[in-house]
Amino acid sequence: MNSPPAPWPAPGKGTPLRPWPQVRDFLSYWLPPFLGTAAILVLSGDLGASSRTLNLVNWLLSWAPFLSPAHLETLNAALRKGGHLFGYGILFSLWFRALRGRQVYGRGKSVAWSLAVCLAVALVDEGHQCLVSSRTGSFPDVALDLAGATLGAVLTRRRWSSRSRGAWGQ
Repeated sequence: MNSPPAPWPAPGKGTPLRPWPQVRDFLSYWLPPFLGTAAILVLSGDLGASSRTLNLVNWLLSWAPFLSPAHLETLNAALRKGGHLFGYGILFSLWFRALRGRQVYGRGKSVAWSLAVCLAVALVDEGHQCLVSSRTGSFPDVALDLAGATLGAVLTRRRWSSRSRGAWGQ
């Protein structure tokens, strides 16, 4: 009695079934933007409250007795706003890389979708902050987040343009 054929070719015969390139692509291209998005949304809760980051700044700069509490609060505010720019710039780059790196979309559509995702994350982030007692959400922070994503777009354009030497919209 003959057994039914195997769903994959025998070793050395035909092309073997290889799921690993898809797994590697997911881990390399898609997992980083999802993790970056998750990190931003986790920090939009109590964990990212100003009092917590101020405690961290106080601890890190406890060796500098010449800094007054007012200086530390100003530094904390500046670091938090810089964190918006940096975080959303990185988030844009991760989404752009995922969308463009595997040729899902052309450059122009990848930029548009990446900015749209960053805007959506910023709106959810600030909306969530409105619901947390230790946080306050604000539209100026959404604008700052979008500015960070736009800065990420500019820097990503420079990097990708120097690689391919082609027009950005292709």
